[in-house]
Amino acid sequence: MARRVVAQQLELEVVPIEQPEKSRQHGNSSAAPAALGPRLALSPDEAAAVLGVSRDYLDEHILRELRSIRCGRRVLIAVHELERWLDRASARRCA
Repeated sequence: MARRVVAQQLELEVVPIEQPEKSRQHGNSSAAPAALGPRLALSPDEAAAVLGVSRDYLDEHILRELRSIRCGRRVLIAVHELERWLDRASARRCA
């Protein structure tokens, strides 16, 4: 007894995802970051992007020279600290 297999073509419908009208705010932040003023600290990923280097390069060569702030698992690097490191690093290279 041979079974006959019938192939069927499935049709897929693409349904766009609707974005919510208001974005959810996590935590206790009640104001938008722009309303608070300029950022005082950056994450390591953001610091690497600002310096124009990869995150791996930041971790291997720069981060050990920076003072950073740790809150639980969150690491923050003060913008002023990045500026200080740039001044010191450029003075070492030029001298």
